[in-house]
Amino acid sequence: MDRKVLKPITAANMDIYLSLAQLYEEEFAPITGATKDASGLFPLSTPIDETHIGYYYCVDNREIGFAVINTGQNPYDVCEFFVLKDYRKQGIGEELAVKVFNLHRVNWSVKQLYNAKKANSFWIKVISKYTGDNFSQHLFEDDKWGKVHMQKFSSKE
Repeated sequence: MDRKVLKPITAANMDIYLSLAQLYEEEFAPITGATKDASGLFPLSTPIDETHIGYYYCVDNREIGFAVINTGQNPYDVCEFFVLKDYRKQGIGEELAVKVFNLHRVNWSVKQLYNAKKANSFWIKVISKYTGDNFSQHLFEDDKWGKVHMQKFSSKE
């Protein structure tokens, strides 16, 4: 039995996404400036809907990370990506990214907030390896997030 499985986020398991997303939002709050609401929760940056689909990455039947993709645009955009801290630096984030890229053979964009240095380093490493250095990268000014790094590439092959 495969101990690492990619599963879609659905209405039936949405509570898991909402729980993991709180950890994600809390981690990025110092950069984004997000604050908790009156109920003690961070606002969700990206809800799952018609154009935003998500996947959990499960290791030994435990959801340890997720990816949320905007499929309503070309290129598809990785909106949110998260792996629990205890599972980082083990190649699991790369495995999750590659499984999602391979599942959708499309053009991609991946963005990171300018001050999210670890996220930027992670994505450069993963995308470079995945594409054999066949990707573009630039900085741009996002209306919501300010200065943002963006990589573009294709998984069509």
